[in-house]
Amino acid sequence: MYHDVFSDSPAPFIPRSSAMYHISKQSFIQHLAIIKKSTLNVLTVSEYLDNKEKKSISITFDDGWKGAFNIAMPILKDFGYRCTYFITKDFIGREGFIDEKGIMMASEAGMEIGVHGTTHRMLSNCSKDEIIWEFTNCKEYLESLTGQKVVSGSIPGGDWNETIASCVSIAGLKIFCNSKPGINLSNTNLFNLKRIPIKENTSDSDIQRYCQYNISKELIKSALYQIPRKLLGMKRYSNFRRWLLGEKNN
Repeated sequence: MYHDVFSDSPAPFIPRSSAMYHISKQSFIQHLAIIKKSTLNVLTVSEYLDNKEKKSISITFDDGWKGAFNIAMPILKDFGYRCTYFITKDFIGREGFIDEKGIMMASEAGMEIGVHGTTHRMLSNCSKDEIIWEFTNCKEYLESLTGQKVVSGSIPGGDWNETIASCVSIAGLKIFCNSKPGINLSNTNLFNLKRIPIKENTSDSDIQRYCQYNISKELIKSALYQIPRKLLGMKRYSNFRRWLLGEKNN
C-alpha cells in the first residue's frame, strides 16, 4: 500500500501524517527491483479475483497523489508492472493530486483505477446510505471518466468494519482492500483484503521480507495500534494522532 512518490522531498504543504507515507523515487525503484528479483507475479487488485491460488503481490496507491502517477507510473512501466490506483473523487485536481487527464492516461496505459471514496471521511460513524453514496458516487464518476468498469476499492483511513463492507458490495464493487497488514489466502474475504503499508522508513530488507511473506513485525505493530483505535474510535484516534504530530484537528 503506497501513497505517493517524490523526486526530492515531499511538498512542504503536505501534513506530517500524510508525508510519512510518501517515499522517494530511488526507494521506489529499489522496491521494484527487489520484487522483480523475487519472481513473484505482480497483479492488479481485480486480477486477484481470478488468480487467488497464485503466489503474487499487488502494488496499490491510495488517494490519487500526483507523484504516484507522474513519477511512479513510468517506473512501473519500465519494470513491466501494472498497479491499482484508488482515487478519492473530491481530491482530483487539488494541489498535489492528479487531475482528470492524468487518471485517463493511467487507465489508457493499462493501470487499474479503483474507488477510495468521495470525500475521504471516516465512515464508521456514517449511515448506510451515506457509506453507499461515498462509493457509488466515486465509482460512477470514475467509470464515466475512463470508460472502464470499476470493480475494486479501498477504505479511507483504515476505518473498516462489516457494515462498511456490506455497503461496498451494494455499491457494486467486487473486491475491497483494508489497510491492515496480513497475507491474503484463497479463502480470504474479498471485501477485507489485507495490505502492507509502505512508509518513508520502509527498508529494502523489509521489502525482501514481504516478498517472502514474512510480516510478523508488522502484525505485532498493528495489534498494538488497534488498542487506542478501539478505545477512542477512529475519528477521535485520527484527531489524537494528528495532535501528536503537531497538526491541527478537524
